[in-house]
Amino acid sequence: MTVTKKHSKAALFNRIFSIAGLSIGGVILIYLLVYVKRTMDLRALVAQVQPGWLLLAGLCIPFSESVDALLFYAMGRSAGCPMKLTGCFDAAYIGEFYYKLGPAGAPVQLKLMYDAGMSATYTASIYTWKAVANTMVYTVYAVAALLYEVFWRQESLGAAVAGAGVLIALYLFLCGLAVFTALRPAPIQRLIRRILTFLSRHWKVMAREGMVDKGMSKVEEFCRQLRAFQDNKKMLVWLYAGMFLELTALFAIPYFLYRGLGLAGVSFWELVMVQCLVMVLSRIIMLPGNAGGAEGSFYLFMSPIFGEHLAVGLVLWRFASFLEVLLLGGAWSVGRFAKRSAARHHPHGKEETA
Repeated sequence: MTVTKKHSKAALFNRIFSIAGLSIGGVILIYLLVYVKRTMDLRALVAQVQPGWLLLAGLCIPFSESVDALLFYAMGRSAGCPMKLTGCFDAAYIGEFYYKLGPAGAPVQLKLMYDAGMSATYTASIYTWKAVANTMVYTVYAVAALLYEVFWRQESLGAAVAGAGVLIALYLFLCGLAVFTALRPAPIQRLIRRILTFLSRHWKVMAREGMVDKGMSKVEEFCRQLRAFQDNKKMLVWLYAGMFLELTALFAIPYFLYRGLGLAGVSFWELVMVQCLVMVLSRIIMLPGNAGGAEGSFYLFMSPIFGEHLAVGLVLWRFASFLEVLLLGGAWSVGRFAKRSAARHHPHGKEETA
């Protein structure tokens, strides 16, 4: 009964959190649409639009999420897990859908990874190494973007740029902690044992005989797997290359929108680096889709680039980088559910047809 109540409270919190974030984002988006309609000549805007570039912007999300799914699959197979490719696409598309909605994203994606054929500990170790690769590639991009902003564009070190620097430092710390756990697991294991021992004295579930040792055996297995992945150099090379492709596709959306609006003069890599700073800074706002923070960061960094097309660029960017994720994840989830339902109701369909 207590567990059910806790799950109910967590589910209620997730719903409230998601509704609040989506409401804020929706209000901002509606305001921007009204602003664009009132301040721009829509006929002239449509006349200068180049659909091919806008199509490329729309393809960035499915491309990046497909790379994500293939990384799950490759890492699972390299660990010897009986992976299902469709299960890895579930983890990428449906998991990202829930990530955009709120804190349920990580548990949902971990469960989908487990369903795709990974054991519980391999799910944790693969998820951790993938998060490390994501953070390290993200950090390299962010450092380059910060240097570009300060030295090339000669922007003053204002609060926004300083805030991005602080977040980059935090990313570096988290990367270092994960790598340290792989290379020197003993101190982390001792810390976790102390935590589990403390919990066993104050929490009935952990007070049962053997629970601390059972928990530590899983921790030790997790650390061994982290080390095994760290020693697999070929797999790590593919992981970092894939993560570079995935993040580059995400950061390239504003460039394709920029060209799609008939604008020119700013290079691909310039816009990629500026977009990286937008993404870093927007993460301060912990609402679904970083509602509010995303729009504010885009306005702050992209206004000199998009000029009078800033509002329409912002609207298109939010559609491509946020709403498209929800549409793709929702469609994928519905399609997979329909397929599983059909298989349950017609298990001998093929035989009957024959």
